[in-house]
Amino acid sequence: LFVGVATSTVIMAVGTIILARLLSPEEYGLYSVALIPSLMINLFRDWGVNSAMTKYVAHLRTAKKEEDIHEIIAAGLFFEILTGLALSLLSVFLADFIASTIFHRPESAPLISIISITIFSCSLLTAVQSSFVGFERMELNSLTLICQATVKSMLSPLLVILGFGVLGAVVGYTFSFLVAAIVSSAILYFLIFRGLKRTKINRFKISKILRNMLHYGVPLSIASILGGFLLQFYSFMMAFYCSDIMIGN
Repeated sequence: LFVGVATSTVIMAVGTIILARLLSPEEYGLYSVALIPSLMINLFRDWGVNSAMTKYVAHLRTAKKEEDIHEIIAAGLFFEILTGLALSLLSVFLADFIASTIFHRPESAPLISIISITIFSCSLLTAVQSSFVGFERMELNSLTLICQATVKSMLSPLLVILGFGVLGAVVGYTFSFLVAAIVSSAILYFLIFRGLKRTKINRFKISKILRNMLHYGVPLSIASILGGFLLQFYSFMMAFYCSDIMIGN
């Protein structure tokens, strides 16, 4: 897990440096501004369900209740996909308002809309990663981290070089999360989920499982939401008061 986090961080850092060298300060500032709404909305997506998935999967593996693990993963994925999709659509709906009224940058609206896809992608990706950690398959978790970092660090600079500018950087950023989410979901299904004992899951059972997961996860999520909200609030203030060149620098 450490190797995966360290490697992906180094790859991401190199990619960020290259991207910042290719974009002008003004372009890099606009790119940074376009990320802010999705990062803010993303804070209210999880509510500790991912932490609960890791906890319950690990506990049920110890108790050798494989059929219950199937239910936990299914319920967790259902919650993350539902909230991720809803918040992605909300972000797209608010893109014009945020870009024009709050940021005073109407040109950032399509960029914000594109990046909104990452809310859904991140919801699926983090749910799968939580399952990997619960199964103690750290190498699979690390693989998804490195996959996302590599795609972003290669694709964003490449699209900028090809002349797409800030749009290319945004598409590369968004596509990296989408690729990582698809690859990680396929790995989870074929290497883990498909081999689990299954029971029939109905709406009532999913609702009951999610209540238990939220009861465990919500207290854990409060601190991260408050801390993350403060950071993104500063970002909103920066976008409101500062020029793109100042932000880029």
